[in-house]
Parts: sequence; C-alpha cells; structure tokens
Amino acid sequence: MIAAESTELFVGPRTALLQVVRLTSPALSGPVHAHVSGPGLHSPRHGGSLVLGPFGYELAVDVSEHPPGSVVPAQAVVRSGSGEESCTFSLVVGSPGWTVHLVGHVAGDAPFDALRAHLDLALTDPAYRFAVTSVELLQPYWDMFPQHRSLLLRLISEGRVEVVGSESNVVGVAPVLSSLPSGPSLAASSLGEAERSVYSSFLELRSGALAPHVMLPVGADRDAPNPWVTAIHHDWSARYTWPRIVCSLPRDYYVRGSVPLPRAPLDDSPAAVFASHAARLTGASFPSAALSRAALAHPREAFDLQSDVVSRSLEALTSSVDSSVVVWNSLPSACTDIVSVHLPYERNVHVEFDGAVLPTLVDGVTVTFLARDVPARGWRTYELVEDNVDHGWQRGYGTEIASTHYVLSYDPIASLVAVDGPALEAPRLVGPISVWHSEVGEKMVGSTTFTLWNDVGHLGPSSLHAVLGSRSPASGTLPSVAARLALAGPPLGPVSPAVTPVFARYWLHEPAPLGGLPANVHLEVLGPTRLRVVAVSDGSKFSGVVRLSLPDGWSSSWTELPVSLPAGGHVSAEVQLEPPRTPGCHPVRATLEGLPFEVYDVALLTVPEWDADDPVEVLWVASSPSHVSVRPGESALLRVVMASGAHGDLPVQARLLSPRSSWEFAGPFCVGGLLPAQGRLPLDFTLAAPSWATPGTWPAVVRVSAGDLVRTTAPIRLEVAG
Repeated sequence: MIAAESTELFVGPRTALLQVVRLTSPALSGPVHAHVSGPGLHSPRHGGSLVLGPFGYELAVDVSEHPPGSVVPAQAVVRSGSGEESCTFSLVVGSPGWTVHLVGHVAGDAPFDALRAHLDLALTDPAYRFAVTSVELLQPYWDMFPQHRSLLLRLISEGRVEVVGSESNVVGVAPVLSSLPSGPSLAASSLGEAERSVYSSFLELRSGALAPHVMLPVGADRDAPNPWVTAIHHDWSARYTWPRIVCSLPRDYYVRGSVPLPRAPLDDSPAAVFASHAARLTGASFPSAALSRAALAHPREAFDLQSDVVSRSLEALTSSVDSSVVVWNSLPSACTDIVSVHLPYERNVHVEFDGAVLPTLVDGVTVTFLARDVPARGWRTYELVEDNVDHGWQRGYGTEIASTHYVLSYDPIASLVAVDGPALEAPRLVGPISVWHSEVGEKMVGSTTFTLWNDVGHLGPSSLHAVLGSRSPASGTLPSVAARLALAGPPLGPVSPAVTPVFARYWLHEPAPLGGLPANVHLEVLGPTRLRVVAVSDGSKFSGVVRLSLPDGWSSSWTELPVSLPAGGHVSAEVQLEPPRTPGCHPVRATLEGLPFEVYDVALLTVPEWDADDPVEVLWVASSPSHVSVRPGESALLRVVMASGAHGDLPVQARLLSPRSSWEFAGPFCVGGLLPAQGRLPLDFTLAAPSWATPGTWPAVVRVSAGDLVRTTAPIRLEVAG
C-alpha cells in the first residue's frame, strides 16, 4: 500500500525550487520510479530511479504555480519491481527560506574535558561552532590551561565560539544572550534518525517563530559535543536547499536572523530593589559583587548575602528610632501582608497608622500586625503606642481555627478546608493540641505550630519588610524621592570573601570568590618529585609572589617565585623536590600573594609505605555532636573536630548545611582554618536562638573540604526547645 505525504523540504537551485514529496510502502523493491500529478503540479514522468533518503523515497515536485500554504489535490503513481501502485493525497505547498540553527553548547559547571572536546571538534571541523553558557567555566579552564587562552580568544574573534549570559565577561565580548534556552538531547542511533529528530523539532518550533529562523541547542550541556551535529550540517546541505540546517551560534540566530532579542531578566529581588535606591539616595556603592555571587551561590550563602544587603540598605533608608516601625515593600505593586518586628526589650504596645488603632499581637519582644496597602517600591511608617491592654495570645478551646481565608479543623486522620484561599495541605499535628487566638490571627499548637493570619490569602513568608525606625513623610514611594548630593555611605554589601585563604580550584566546591579572582595559581604534578607551578592573570596586569610551603623533611630547588604578569598572561616554573623517607601523604602548598587575600593550591604527594599495611587516612572527622539544643534567648557551640594523618598542614573550609527554617539561628555558613600536620582542628559554629524564636528541630551536617578532599559529618540534630 503506497502512501504519499508532502514535506517542508525543498531541493534544487533557489531560482527553481522543487518541493519534496515523501513516498513510503512496505512492498517497494528494486529501482523505484514515480511521478505526482495534479492542478499546477509537475514532476518528471521518466526521471531516474528515486533515492531512499532520511524520510523515505523522495520525489521532487514543481509547485511554483501555487503560493505557500495552498492545499492541492494530487495523485502519486509509483512503479517498482513489485509492480505499479497509486494513491491520492493532499499536497500542502511548503514555505522555503527557513534556517535551523544547531547550537552546540557547554555549561558553566561542565567538566574541563567536555569543554576540551568542544574545542577539539571546532579545530577538527571548521563548520562547528559552540556556545559557552557561562564565563564561570572559562575562568577556571583558563586558570588550569592558560596555554589555551589564545586559542579560545581566536575562536571567539572568528565567530566560532560565543560566551553567553555574563555581564562580567572576562574575554571582553559583550554577550548577546542572557541565557540559552533548552533544546533536544538529540539521542539517536543513526544519522537519519538524528535528522528526522531535528526536522520534527523544526516543525514544532516554526509555528511560534517571529522570523524564518529556528534555534535548537543540541546535546547535554555538561557533555562532549553531540556526535551527530556536524554530520547533520554536512549531510543535510548536500541533500536539501531548504530548510537550511547549519551549526550556528546564538548571535547567528538573533542578529543574522533579525529575531527580536529576548530581554535579560531583571534582578527584582528585595536586595536589588532596596540597594539600588539606597545607593541612589545615599551615595553608597551598589553591592554588585555580593548580588552577582548570590545569584550563583549555595542557597544558604545566597540567603546570607541577600539578607545582609537588605539589612544594610534599609538601615541607610530608615531613621533610627524605636517608637515607630517602617514597613517596606520591594514589589512593583501595592501590598497588604502581615509583618513582625522585634523590639530590644518587652513593651506593651499597639500599632497605629494615621491615628487609627490597628489589631496588634505582642508575643514577648515580637510585635505583629497587618500592614495594608504599602505603596509599590515604597514604605509606610507605623507608630508604636504604649497602653495597658493585653495584646498577646489568648488560650482558646476546641479543635478549630479560622482566618479570613481559611478554616482548619484538627482531625487525626484528615484536616484540610479553604474558604477562598488555596487548598491547605494537612499539617502534621500530633496531639494533644491547643488553640490560641489573637487580634490578628489564630494558631494551633501540637507537635508543631500552624498559624492562620487574618486578611492574608497565603501561608508563605511575608513579602514586606519591617524595620524599627521612622521615615518622612509617613508614606511614599522610593522612585519618587529625588536624589540629592550625598557623601558616600558605608558599602551596601560585603566586597570580599568571608573565609580566606581561597582555594585556587574553588570551582570544585563553590562559585568564583566574592569580588572575583583577578589572579590565580596552579600546581601540576609532573612526577613523584617534580611539580610545575603556574601563575595566571585573569584581569589587569599583576605583580606578586608564589611561595611554596613544604612538609617537614622536604627540600626544593626554590621556595619563592616573584611573578609579574601582563593582563591575561601566565608564567610557569618547574620545581624539583627532595622527599624524606617518611612514608605517607605529604601536602605541598603554593600560595599566591599580592591580592587582597591569599590564594593557594595544594598537591598531595605520597611517599610509599614500607610494608603492606593500609596507608593512614589523610582527613577524617574526629568528633561531631549528635544533638545541639538551646532555648529561646540562649546560644550553644556546635563544634566539629577534624583530624589529619598527613605530614603537612592542610587549609580546610567547613560549611553548615541545614534546612531554610534554621538559617537565622545556625551559622555562620562557612568557617575555615589550618589543620596542622598529623593534628586536630576544631571548627566552630553557633546555634543562637533569639528570645522570639519559635521552637523546632532541624537536621544538619557539616561538610569539610581540604583541597580536593571532602568529608561530611554524621547527621546532627539542631533544636530550639520549647
């Protein structure tokens, strides 16, 4: 049974295009001849035998008498060794002129060998182009392989490599695209299957295209190039005129295709909004480094950085008094939400705005109230007025609480009711339970606490920020406040790493250090007693010194190397080592001095054991607590002790990993220290519960890194006891 189908494929010269009709049948054998007839359709009746292509037997038809999109009744006649067959079908006249841009790409967290594979393919096949989706990959790669810097710069200048999505572009090329959309993995067992996959994606995407161009990022972004991408480029061009399928860069799609460039997403986080206005109105510098790192950092570190920026910005925008509260709104529209502020000491107060008394909850030193219609990107100032009324939680009865939007009834089996808000998930409450009422909401307390606030249709954290202080006038918007000449205020965010020295191969554990890393050092092991030291400049010219730190008993051909590097330059020097006879692991450190902070790399060299005993462990957790508990208003030490069997000092960094709800109590996120040779090092964190803290428990672990080595403690239970 023969079947015919029109395609969007065209062959022949662009001045005399022919549309491809696909012919399929399970019974065709031997040479295949065919023609298509219909009104205004022409195909050769006595042409050569058809070639089997990626889409079946392909017959070229002249459709020039019809505009694209026309539907023409047609008949296909096919002759082969098995006889003659015919069928009727509707030929949809295609639209020539389309281009499919295949974009190979490698992501910022890809292994170095993946980037190297893309480079090798570009050098092997001039048709291949690829995008690097983050400069955060290029700097580490250049630090490790500075000899490839000139090659990458040449490919970028030739338009064969494009860096996407970083304003702080180390190569000095402004990125066209802020981010690369996802694309098909293009997994296929044959070239034909890969071509059919690309064609299918083209048909799906062209309906929403604003110009006759489609971009397909292909392959996984952490792997080597897709094995079919260049084969498709060459084979397709030999078969078809339209659509063109070519290896491209994102800029080829947007610029040459005249496709409207998508707008880069704006940072509309509270930290960015408040900091931009604080910088404009006070003269303080905008915390670009802190917010750039927050966009890439571990969520805990991002929380700490953004909280710091918000705190500093609102402090700069708010006058310091304790008789009023300023509620700030970073959103682009007016907002009504519950806010809380913590007083320095207990006071019996209620909240007023413009002389009107507002429902108020006073819970110890915490004052909570409903802030209505706080202006977009603006503020409202509320007064704290002393009185003798009890505004605290009042003990209630029953097993039900309610707010304007929700009703929650306790049932050991099920508890889930919404009045006009989104449906509630049944909270995990274990009896006995108690019910409490206040002027602004109600709560149910069991094994945990579940609170419903009046006039708030969500259960998440507040979108508003409350700060003790005042601002005149009592209400306003920040964009409407005119800037005036002001002396530069204190910085609105941190400008350098909190923990130093910085590990040279930082990308194994975290993003680039806060403020960037304009120079770096790298140790390459050439043999048991030979090292190569490489110093590189990733910014402007750099002068400094590299110092070697050797374990006891070792000697070297040099221990100090002055370096003077041009912008983007590098220098290397070999060092010959004389080891002792002591078996075990011996760390050798290279430290780069000349930056605001030290940068180091470490190589773990081994002197073989004399006998068959297992080697001594290099790094391990000597002790860590299983449980740390405090009460509100108290603090306790969380100490992890690390031990080392190495015959040299090891710089270490430790990170406290715990759930979001514990981040305000447990910290800091990261601490560092120098673990002495065959010694121990305490690493201290603190669980500090302010007097207003809500009781709860959280699991935590401490992850410790020493160069390439990573160790993690057993789970630790953090508790704020009731």
